[in-house]
Amino acid sequence: MKSSERYRRIRKVLILVLIANFGVALAKGLVGLRADSISMVADAFHSLMDGSSNIIGLVGVALAARPRDETHSYGHAKFETFASIGIVVLLLVTAIQIVESVYGRLTAETLALPDAGPLAFATMGFTMLVNTGVSYFERRQGQKLSSTFLVADSRHTMSDVYVSFSVIASLLAARFGLAIVDIVVGGFIAGAIAVAAIRIMKEASIVLLDRAVLDPAEVERVCLSVDEKGILGCHKVRTRGSEAGYWIDLHLLVEPELPTRKSHRIASVVERRLKDEYGEETDVVVHIEPGR
Repeated sequence: MKSSERYRRIRKVLILVLIANFGVALAKGLVGLRADSISMVADAFHSLMDGSSNIIGLVGVALAARPRDETHSYGHAKFETFASIGIVVLLLVTAIQIVESVYGRLTAETLALPDAGPLAFATMGFTMLVNTGVSYFERRQGQKLSSTFLVADSRHTMSDVYVSFSVIASLLAARFGLAIVDIVVGGFIAGAIAVAAIRIMKEASIVLLDRAVLDPAEVERVCLSVDEKGILGCHKVRTRGSEAGYWIDLHLLVEPELPTRKSHRIASVVERRLKDEYGEETDVVVHIEPGR
């Protein structure tokens, strides 16, 4: 699949997820405010950040889709990963805001009891179904399109489902007059958001810090599987990137007496073999080195 087509499909997925996330956030927020439930409002903020991250993703994908130019000879693919960092910032800001709300409720003279009526339960149940479907759809598309952003964002969306279970528990507790549970769940949601931020940051750092992404021994095996006389070995393998596109740099050992033209032809064959193995978008640099 061409890069332009891949990014077009990613944009389409993000737009659909964006609409769903803002709809879920609006429903939770309005009902949560009406019920005076801090956990529902916190969950609404969580969903709102899902939608905001989709907007960041759309911007990041638009920039990443730009072709290589003189100042960006390796392309703009890392903009997609930088967009993941934007999600991290939004998540941490949300977590802080929720903690402030929890603290304000705890320091109040009396603990307010949420109105745990049928509307609140129905809203939570419906939004959980929507989030489950959205997360599954986004994860499948992310894997299909090799998008680290979509996969990371699908995990973020799925965390909404787990958080919603705790919100429902707090609403049930409110039925029995336990107002403190609503506050505790709000704090739990803040913690869950912070953990999601750390996980996404860890995954993004793999790409941004150019950590090795392929097993050097496996890359060597692929190179030596090429049926060409004159190849003696392969070493000094370096890799970086992500499933959206790998960069492979290696040294190919060939017989010293091979003509330069034949050595370069072998290098081209090895490059083609690696692209067939790891994807057409893989950037391969083969350094020819005389063996001993």
